[in-house]
Amino acid sequence: MGPSLEEAVNFLFIEAKKKEISQFDILAGISETTGVEVYESNIKSTDISYSSGIGIRVFLEQKPGISYTEHFTKESIQQMLEDAISIAKISDPLPITLPSFTPIEEIDFQTYNQELQSISFDDLVNISLQMESECYEIDPRVENVPYIGASKSFRESIFRNSNDVAYHKKINSISAYAGVTTKKNEQKKMGYFGNTFKEKESINPSLIAKTAVERGVELLGATPIPSGKYPVVFSNRVSSSILGMFLGSYNGEVVLKGLSRLEGKLGQKIASSKFTMICDPHIIKFPGSRLWDCEGVPTKKKEFVSQGVLVQYLHNLESAYKFNTAPTGNGSRSYSGKAGTSVTNLIVPKGESSLKELLQAYPRCVLVTKLEGASGCSSISGDISIGVQGFLYEHGERIQPFDKVTLNTNYFDMIQKIEDFSDMYQDVYSSIKVPDFLVTECYLAS
Repeated sequence: MGPSLEEAVNFLFIEAKKKEISQFDILAGISETTGVEVYESNIKSTDISYSSGIGIRVFLEQKPGISYTEHFTKESIQQMLEDAISIAKISDPLPITLPSFTPIEEIDFQTYNQELQSISFDDLVNISLQMESECYEIDPRVENVPYIGASKSFRESIFRNSNDVAYHKKINSISAYAGVTTKKNEQKKMGYFGNTFKEKESINPSLIAKTAVERGVELLGATPIPSGKYPVVFSNRVSSSILGMFLGSYNGEVVLKGLSRLEGKLGQKIASSKFTMICDPHIIKFPGSRLWDCEGVPTKKKEFVSQGVLVQYLHNLESAYKFNTAPTGNGSRSYSGKAGTSVTNLIVPKGESSLKELLQAYPRCVLVTKLEGASGCSSISGDISIGVQGFLYEHGERIQPFDKVTLNTNYFDMIQKIEDFSDMYQDVYSSIKVPDFLVTECYLAS
């Protein structure tokens, strides 16, 4: 048995110190996944995977060099270090200073539960078979259950830099999903639902099956609606996806590359006054929670859009240096790559209205509950052209389900037309929480 993750990091740290490298950081990780998919009461496929690796970023005369290895032998680690040094010698200068250790109050984010490690492959099979059986029992219009599965995942990471910043993080979870095909006359619809669980007792195969079937059945009988401009309510099923597609626009590194329409917009109103976006990495039991980012910068809660005003971009060390500002604790990185930027727990605050009240705000509106891919969306221009399904409402009453409709709008125009948010998030384990929201006008084409 080779060195452990911690032993590999300690060995690399000592070797880097021996070479008198003044600035370096180390990131190592392990990822394990066990999954199963069933079909017609038989195992359709299995996924048992394991990956591990260790990487280092060194700075020689302010020039960075990055290298990694997936082998934890002393020889592989030493060669990786030599490779990083060689790369640094031919790199362009990047005069950033790696963070130094500062005392931080420890928080148990409860992202790791030892109890989940006892769940076996047979348990995952039984969860999947139960969901499949219940899907057929719930409604006779269920024609097929092509997607049923469950998985167990575990990730461990260790960070350490030359300035005594160090952390060790473990995350594990159980996930399950169901996708059903429903049929009425000659029309077929797909219903899908999945969730992730952090406690054994919270795993609920029956709820997943029930929700998937409900979502398949509710759209039976759907027909296109006339093309035109409609007030649109984006259900909390899809609201996170809509906003999530454009989060890169708020990253400093994207702005620097000229790939964001938010360039030069700091301090300006870019959205409705109802629209606030918060990055909060300190929420218990949220998957994105952490005390330090992947570059060793302490994390903190921040509003980067406040009542429609762009307050700040999100930065890693490099983009913060180039903007001549402080890093925001949003550096992201794997052991095998260079640093990027990401949101850690995106929160759009709830409003005070119920979903019902949003749907009653106009004599006629649509509720979008399903998106069909994202190939027609551009994170650079903000253009959105995407198939949607959902329901037409009149005076707050559901009139009909609709399909074969394309939503044509622009993200940066749309967020200026947000009128209100509901008081409800979708009840799923996610690092992005966005309520239902009402937009005064979008164009729908059938």
